[in-house]
Amino acid sequence: MAQELHRLFYPSSLAVIGASKNDMKGGGYILKGLISGGFKGKLYPVNPREPELMGLKCYPSVLDVPGEIDVVILAVPADLVPRLVAECCQKNVGFVVVHSVGFSELGAAGKALENKILQVSKQYRTRIVGPNCMGLYSPAIGLNTIVPKANLDSEAGNIAFISQSGWAAENLIHVGYERGLRFSQGVSIGNQCDLTAEDCLQYFAEDANTKVIVAYIEGIKRGREFFNLAKQITMKKPLIVFKGGRTESGAKATASHTGSLAGDINVFNALVRQSGIISAQNLEEMVDLTVGFICPLLPGGSRLGVLVEAGGGAVASTDISEELGLSIPTLSLGMQKSLMKILRDRLPASSSRHNPVDLVWVPGDISSEVYVQCSRIILEEVDALLIVGYVPLNDQFAAALAEVRDELKKPIFFIPGWHTLQRQGMSVMTRTGIPTFSIPERGLRVLAAMIRYANYLSTGK
Repeated sequence: MAQELHRLFYPSSLAVIGASKNDMKGGGYILKGLISGGFKGKLYPVNPREPELMGLKCYPSVLDVPGEIDVVILAVPADLVPRLVAECCQKNVGFVVVHSVGFSELGAAGKALENKILQVSKQYRTRIVGPNCMGLYSPAIGLNTIVPKANLDSEAGNIAFISQSGWAAENLIHVGYERGLRFSQGVSIGNQCDLTAEDCLQYFAEDANTKVIVAYIEGIKRGREFFNLAKQITMKKPLIVFKGGRTESGAKATASHTGSLAGDINVFNALVRQSGIISAQNLEEMVDLTVGFICPLLPGGSRLGVLVEAGGGAVASTDISEELGLSIPTLSLGMQKSLMKILRDRLPASSSRHNPVDLVWVPGDISSEVYVQCSRIILEEVDALLIVGYVPLNDQFAAALAEVRDELKKPIFFIPGWHTLQRQGMSVMTRTGIPTFSIPERGLRVLAAMIRYANYLSTGK
């Protein structure tokens, strides 16, 4: 399966059936997005009424397209899908991504139509993604059918995602990209009538380019396999899951959204704890957790160092840390003296050196230097460091903190004093492996999750 799915995420040829010159229609905006995004493979529009679309020769049928086709995107009305899937099967297409809606999410009639396309594909080697899905994201080759109108560069990262919801997939890309996350590949799987979350998990587990896996799941098709696979994956790389349909009302919404059975949330939560999955309660937390887990180091314990340039930040961080079971130990006299040597005659005398270390105010011309030097000293006696400060966030500062992190092998988290003015800098920090958040609570909740995961890796529970 892993070898098969490589063809899905890195196709050398792709056809869009239902391609249109109107970029407000599904087939139009997908085709335009692939062209403007610089898709690196061969691209074939298919529409019997158009000889040419967006500068590309258009074919009346997928059967008329020359050569092999790795992936077909279907953007046509639901009632046309079975016939067109059959043609794709005749053509020996590797994967058909059914963008169309109107299947099991609508009830019995839609379910029957969905079964029909599955029965057709089962007679061949063609696999179905969807239906009722947004498709694929593989930035390394310019493949983006999920947010094709987004102005994103083609920088690939090491995060893979699976989503039953187009909304969750779109926002994970958009919000995550702004926060500094970069993705290896991703898929919106919709109703998962054929290709399931379990298939994608297995592929991402074996993919050397993927270090963190993120999933939005509503219904699980093969529950036992899902959790057995999760248990294997989490011993090698973090698996973050946001489960939709946790309430009775949410389960009903799930059935009408992707035609899935949501399952008992209490059973799901118990299995999550046993399998090492990192659970997110909402989209914002899913993004936050992903920001944290791309840090190359896990904390070795729960001792936290806090370095602030704002007394309120120290108080807030201390309160939240206690609630989360993190300790903020007083630094030894030796370490306090080391801090004094750095800070004497440079900062106000009222500054606290105990932990939290409160710098009060740091002149801009020495701020980066002071933060880096203090971080190195504090990290000697704690397992992780949280910084709340006003230092300008840039490549040089991020690299200097990353050097300290790697030298002492302990994670550093950063909270900017004015986060609304530091969006770009926050992205730079996160991309350098310094997880950065808007407020202390968000960062510390993620740090607590990383500590739990580190404990799971060492104890298996």
